[in-house]
Amino acid sequence: MLRSDFLWGGAVTAHQSEGAWNEGGKVKAVCDLAITGRFSDFKDGVDSFHRYEEDFDLFKEMGFNAYRFSFDWSRLMDTENTFNEAGFLFYDRYIDALLKRHIEPIPTLYHFEMPVYLHEKYNGFASRKVVDIFVRLCQKIVARYKDQVKYWIIFNEQNGILQKGPKMFFGALCPENMDPRKFDNQIMHHTLIAHSLVNEYIHQSGGKVMGMATIVQSYPETCHPLDTLESMKAQSEAFVFLDVFARGHYNTYYYANMINEGTFPDMEDGDLEILKKGKTDYLAISYYMSTISHYGQDSLTNVDDVVIKKNPYLEMSEFGWTIDPLGLRITLRQLYDRYEMPIYIVENGFGCDDVLNDDGTVHDDYRIDYLRKHIAEVKKAVEEGVDCRGYLVWGPMDILSSRANMNKRYGMIYVNRTNDERRDMRRIKKDSFYWFKHVIETNGKEL
Repeated sequence: MLRSDFLWGGAVTAHQSEGAWNEGGKVKAVCDLAITGRFSDFKDGVDSFHRYEEDFDLFKEMGFNAYRFSFDWSRLMDTENTFNEAGFLFYDRYIDALLKRHIEPIPTLYHFEMPVYLHEKYNGFASRKVVDIFVRLCQKIVARYKDQVKYWIIFNEQNGILQKGPKMFFGALCPENMDPRKFDNQIMHHTLIAHSLVNEYIHQSGGKVMGMATIVQSYPETCHPLDTLESMKAQSEAFVFLDVFARGHYNTYYYANMINEGTFPDMEDGDLEILKKGKTDYLAISYYMSTISHYGQDSLTNVDDVVIKKNPYLEMSEFGWTIDPLGLRITLRQLYDRYEMPIYIVENGFGCDDVLNDDGTVHDDYRIDYLRKHIAEVKKAVEEGVDCRGYLVWGPMDILSSRANMNKRYGMIYVNRTNDERRDMRRIKKDSFYWFKHVIETNGKEL
């Protein structure tokens, strides 16, 4: 049985949903530099900047009691030394609109929206200067909204830093003469320092923090012990961050491995003491898929998109991601056994190229099936003793994917635009809208 105060809702980012790229003093963001050019861009999003009231009404109709969004840094600082009041006034209205509908706002303070000028001048989070600027921004945000926001997420999928691929989402490019692994560890360390300082400020302000990581469950490909070792190594990309959130320090394996590999990041005096301030109140995860590990091979890369090894025992989505509900239950048990901290699922969903029928309907039984099976495994994990307190669907309405692909739709609400045409962006309820509404009404009892 799920808690009576279980959080049900959805999650988006600013840059994938808001649009209004040239309004209200917004400047260009690093996510704009990370798109591949094969699909679309983030300029117009799905026009949530102008339509959020309509969207929130639909979420209220579905029964949401929580909604995760991001503060767009590029909308809030037009230079490194000045804040953009017009951006803050927008989020004033945005948060008030959520609270008016009794929907808990869960903001993410960094979701890949650093202003481009900080990449160009400092190389993003590769620089300690950007850490200082980010902390200053977060302190202003928290001070302004501390009476309206209970739960905060500081970084989205912070452990994505260690995934093999470019780091432009964190505003950084690896210098040609630098070991990419040392570079990744440097960004990791700087963002963990930033996280710990902001975490301390939120706690001083009376708020609660969810320390977030993305989990791609990694199974050994065979029963060979080396494949098990490779699987453990793959999982450590998440654990190194979660250990700071839960324990306030790097885990011994990863710390020693950085020394052994010669990839130890530059640290300032007192940094390890700062990390002790990084203990969060809860853990938060995104979960979409699992992969398999074979010794000496990459189980996951993230260059133009996430690419994983195929598991012969599992189905794959049309975009090449495994469909593994049981992996979510395994993940929840694994994390709760390790940390014994409450866990929120703040992203889970199914991307598909949905079809809008001539009669204005969208039949997405495949999405219902995916969500039903994943929620069922969450319930089983709770029965097995896991303290899971919330489930937020990724992209409750269609938004651009992380690579700006509008054809990879996650929503339970269809948005009438394509990669090439903005159209009228009309919102249309899919079959999954009505299904999820009933799930929330019964607090997950009826799936």
